Amino acid sequence: MTQGPNDRIAGIVGTEVEYGLSWANRTPEDPERLSAELIGHVPEACHAPVLWDYENEDPRHDARGFLVEGDRENPDEDDNRSLNKPLYNGGRLYVDGAHPEYSGPECASVRDVVRYEKAGDRMVGACQAALSGLHAGGPPLLVLKNNADGKGNSWGYHENYLLPRSLPFDTLARKISSHLVTRVLFCGSGKLGSDLDPSKSGTYFLSQRAEFFEIPIGLSTMVHRSVVNTRDEPHSDRTLYRRFHVITGDSNLSEISTYLKVGTTSLVLRALEAGAFDPPVFSDWVDAFRRVGADRTLKARLTLDNGKTMTALECQEVLVSQVRRFLEQEGMDAESADLLGRWEKILEALRQGSPLVERTVDWAIKWSVLSRYSEKKGWAMTDSRLKMLDFQYHDLRPEKSIFQMLENTGQVDRLVDPMEVEEALGRPPSETRAYFRGEMLRRFLSRVHAVSWSSVVVDPGEGPLKRLALGDPWKGTQKRVGALMGKAGSVEDLLKALNPLPSGE
Repeated sequence: MTQGPNDRIAGIVGTEVEYGLSWANRTPEDPERLSAELIGHVPEACHAPVLWDYENEDPRHDARGFLVEGDRENPDEDDNRSLNKPLYNGGRLYVDGAHPEYSGPECASVRDVVRYEKAGDRMVGACQAALSGLHAGGPPLLVLKNNADGKGNSWGYHENYLLPRSLPFDTLARKISSHLVTRVLFCGSGKLGSDLDPSKSGTYFLSQRAEFFEIPIGLSTMVHRSVVNTRDEPHSDRTLYRRFHVITGDSNLSEISTYLKVGTTSLVLRALEAGAFDPPVFSDWVDAFRRVGADRTLKARLTLDNGKTMTALECQEVLVSQVRRFLEQEGMDAESADLLGRWEKILEALRQGSPLVERTVDWAIKWSVLSRYSEKKGWAMTDSRLKMLDFQYHDLRPEKSIFQMLENTGQVDRLVDPMEVEEALGRPPSETRAYFRGEMLRRFLSRVHAVSWSSVVVDPGEGPLKRLALGDPWKGTQKRVGALMGKAGSVEDLLKALNPLPSGE
């Protein structure tokens, strides 16, 4: 799916994972302090001890053309170091309010998105093990890759897609909404019981997140959550690019679910950007999202804005047919062809009730486990022990995680080799600006003062600190600057070599 800046822009993507924390039988901790203590144990081989550069960050911009009230985040140096851990792989491990969060580096292939996200899980798991080791014999610290605590609280999983600024936001919002609502069929992570309605304690939901959404379009990610988020913080050249910030997704453990979640959305955005996508649109996006997220039968009929109805599965079949038509006309690379084939195959498996679903889709994998336990033990679906198994599915501890047990015993399908994940712990992807960011940290750490998504701040040796702009996510790649970095024996040499290059190279 790799493209360049002279092609259509859609193709670069990155994900952000917030993790749930629970310290059983322990006096409640301040969540920000506990999160900071956790990420403070990130392995030295992964973490570069530099500052995070907040200069170009401002999440108050709304894509509808206004700036909301509020103060920009700008912690002092001590808090900056405590709350942020820039990573050699080009990503960032940090504290976002009450949760530790891993933001993977920008990737030009969906397969890379999967392996770098898995690397983040492994990194956070290492933090959990190290912190727990300091409190051996006490109650365990639980770190969960999920999105709800069963007590009415939800935290996020976000996707970020690079798009051209020229694509009108209202067109984007309307045409992407149906996919965001219905892709839950193959990327929901499943949840036993409602967090908001006690009468549904024994109901099994496809999505952990859907019931927390309240409005069709909006800026907030924590209250009044919206199907289409309007944050307009591109972390790149604002005149050229838009970062489409997606907040509807669940955190997945299945590599195939993550691959399909991000990959199908990338394909839809490519078709949309080209003007080759005209999907059915639901009359009430929020109601449709909630109903799909709660419908294990896959048969709920959803009302379209033209008054007709269709199921989520029927909607997905329309979407994939439109994307296939577009790709067959434009031509497709190997990853696009693989994604399209897997998309069609999983929809067919869902329609037929194929066992494939129980090897690839998180909600179905987990439902299979819970229903087997319920039948074997004679437990009702309202039994609290089943809810504990639900949480245990998402546990990052290898010896406790139900998902990892299934993965280790070959009961679920994988996409990437564990050695590829190991490499992603300390090496950035090569086809985006993440390469330059990560390699600057690895090669010239003592001279790097701070980094961000769109900059690297260095000490040039003489004079003030110098901010190297990374305004174009397609630049700073191994192909463009790898040889220069390899030849440079110092930051001074590198700055001289980079000086003739166009700004942002």
